[in-house]
Amino acid sequence: MSTNEIPEHIQKPHIRRVHPIPGQDPNGRPIVQLRDPFMLARDRMLGVPVQAMQAIQQFDGEHTLEQIAESVKRNVTDIQTLAKNMDEAGLLWGPRSEALEASLKEELERMGHLPMRHSRVLGETEEAARTKLREWMHQIEDPEIEGTVRGLVVPRLDFNALYPVYAGAYHTVLNQKIDHVLILGCNQSGLGEGVILSQLGLQSPLGILPADTGFIEAMTDRLGKDCLRDELDHMTEHGPEMQAPWIQECLSEAASVTVALVPDPIAHSSEDTGDYVSNKAFAQAARDVMSSIGGRTLVLAAVDLSSVGPQVGEPRPVDDQRRFDVERHDREMLGTFATGDADSFLDEVRRTRNPTRWSGIGPMSMLLEILPDATVELIDYRQMMLDDKGSAMISEACLSIT
Repeated sequence: MSTNEIPEHIQKPHIRRVHPIPGQDPNGRPIVQLRDPFMLARDRMLGVPVQAMQAIQQFDGEHTLEQIAESVKRNVTDIQTLAKNMDEAGLLWGPRSEALEASLKEELERMGHLPMRHSRVLGETEEAARTKLREWMHQIEDPEIEGTVRGLVVPRLDFNALYPVYAGAYHTVLNQKIDHVLILGCNQSGLGEGVILSQLGLQSPLGILPADTGFIEAMTDRLGKDCLRDELDHMTEHGPEMQAPWIQECLSEAASVTVALVPDPIAHSSEDTGDYVSNKAFAQAARDVMSSIGGRTLVLAAVDLSSVGPQVGEPRPVDDQRRFDVERHDREMLGTFATGDADSFLDEVRRTRNPTRWSGIGPMSMLLEILPDATVELIDYRQMMLDDKGSAMISEACLSIT
């Protein structure tokens, strides 16, 4: 087949958002695995030779196969095969990825919840998962927060490394009756703009945590259906799912959930977003719904704090001095957050230019917008090294809002 007979979206390939992950083929040769954060082709990742990345960098919808082949000094049929394989895996914009998106949306609507992925590390059975959660809760003391807890800042990463932070947070609402849970997540890998609401529940080894249809309908009545436009972005974010088993185990009754992804208002302006929902509009709607729907609502912000090291572009591995500097910055930022004023918190982010790449600015500032007159208390702070070479470190914290 000549390149003239190839569909336009392959003749000028345009790659979707993809996460490249170093790996090895069965023979031990280095490859790059192209991870689709939406998992359109389910859990299958396409592996390509390291050399192919030079060509893939030009898959921008502007360059033709011939131009790319000439640029990287490869046969055009090799580039054509690469583009076709990526298209089949849903990694290119075009009819194939659109069909996979439509199929995934239909499946999610049928299930009524997002699929379980990251929380499965708790165990293969409900009994195993509950046993582990109870062991962790038993190991961590109740921080004995005074007053009624209205909101929590909670982690979104590995249970095994960060269970003391999770347990410290959920001790504050242990065995309490909470009617509605609103979870605010990050949107680091999605494609939509503005705040994105979901009509779906969550799944963990403890079962299905259903969507709070009454709360969600009340929100969409106020915001319009635009807040659901890019609902598929929720497939890319695991923070809300990581809260599901703790909610299921710790609350006295199985609450239902409303999940929203919140953009960083510093990196992405939340004002004048046209058909999209701004952070301030969503916060106002949430306050209105919480006051009208009745019962007790718990608002969670599932976030990371700092992300540092060569893996995120820093020149040197993370050493003790870097860890000290990051903790000092984190605690200064948390101190500003603890004033309870969202505008002051965002002003400090702007002033410092977020040097350690806090990813939770959107959900954390939204939490303060939704819960005015907040009394904020730091419960725990931890740093998690992702390997023993200092290539990456992420910091996490839990805080209560009463």
